[in-house]
Amino acid sequence: MRIELAEPERFTRLLQDRYGLKSIPEIRGITIDSRKARAGDLFVPIVGSRADGHDFALEATEAGAVAVMAERDISPLSPPTVVIRVPDNIRELGTLAQAWRGIYAPRVVAITGSNGKTTTKNLVAEALAKRYKVLGTEGSYNSTIGLPLTLLRLGQGYEIVVLELGSNRPGEIAYLARLARPEVGLITNVSETHVAHLKDKEGVIREKAALFRALPPDGTAVVNIDDPAVARMETPAWCYTYGFNHPADVTGRYEEAASSGELVVGADLRIRLPQTGAHLAENTLAAVAIAAHFEVPPEMIKEAIEGFTPPPGRGEIFQFDGVTVIDDSYNANLASTLAGLETLLRLPSEGRRIAVIGDMLELGRFSEEHHRRIGEFAAARGINLMLCYGPETRDTYCTALSAGLEAHHFGDKSELSHTLARTVAAGDVVYVKGSRGMAMETVIKEVFNH
Repeated sequence: MRIELAEPERFTRLLQDRYGLKSIPEIRGITIDSRKARAGDLFVPIVGSRADGHDFALEATEAGAVAVMAERDISPLSPPTVVIRVPDNIRELGTLAQAWRGIYAPRVVAITGSNGKTTTKNLVAEALAKRYKVLGTEGSYNSTIGLPLTLLRLGQGYEIVVLELGSNRPGEIAYLARLARPEVGLITNVSETHVAHLKDKEGVIREKAALFRALPPDGTAVVNIDDPAVARMETPAWCYTYGFNHPADVTGRYEEAASSGELVVGADLRIRLPQTGAHLAENTLAAVAIAAHFEVPPEMIKEAIEGFTPPPGRGEIFQFDGVTVIDDSYNANLASTLAGLETLLRLPSEGRRIAVIGDMLELGRFSEEHHRRIGEFAAARGINLMLCYGPETRDTYCTALSAGLEAHHFGDKSELSHTLARTVAAGDVVYVKGSRGMAMETVIKEVFNH
């Protein structure tokens, strides 16, 4: 990750004041990756499970970084490099971001949830940008590292900041909310994700609900009234509701077509969606609700959403030699995988419906149950072929196979790709899904050159 600073001179003064530095070169960017360091950067090395960024400080300074934030002694460095000693780089990055956010007065929208965070965040940013100057989270910069880096991109003129808040451990949403100080909060939905660390669904609910609890009394909680867990969350803020199945401030109806769909909002706003799938309609309705709250005219909301391109690996549908491919490879949990398989079943097919499934990670004691449920669902609904990759999907494979579905399990991803390439034929519909750590997009690239 690397960011370019909007106001280098002001940020350099902040560093001087905070750390008592008499002299420091102007800081023009911040990077946590030595390979992306440029002239004038502050390098913030991160200690990870597989590598310690401090070991690459020399590489960063040779590339032009003029300052290094460090938790320990580092040498040698290309002179003249300023070294800022701190006890914890990640926490210090958050403290800097909190101070930087305090210099400005943007309205902040914070989005979390088990599924759809990134797509919803992007839709919200696109819609609000029709009327305001908006700073949005790049990609999935939603962590205790990524969110501070987003805030540090702030500069004069930004009216609204749209942030994605991610978490896989208790307390992270509350911490990120303290940094961001949102005025508007949205929780897209709640399901059993990251339960390896959050223990169970109730743990996920408590963690996500921290966003609503962090809102000020004059703020707004945008509530998915169709999700019972979200609907019952407490907040000091005013509640603004949206939904498909219950009375709400913003109501929607989804109408599906072959390769896209249409969202009908209220009585007369019809929005053509770039992809099929009820999950995208849900994300879009949430974005419409937030845009309406900020008084973006309906025609501008429609224009923004109809021109929207979903992020890679999040339900993109494309054609390759007569094969329809659904690339949903970016990440996976039980709810999102079942929703994706529903899309696979709804798309027209002149051949077979093939599911390519990688492990769903961070499920802890729920892993076996959730992977079995995928196999049960696929077999019960008549999917024709299932190709599974990873140790956890052995449960998916065994369940599907015992229920009569043709299924194969692979410990080698290249072998899976070769099997899929030999098997797939014109008229087939192929769905690819897996957790981020499984990198299932490589199957898409190897087989479909996409």
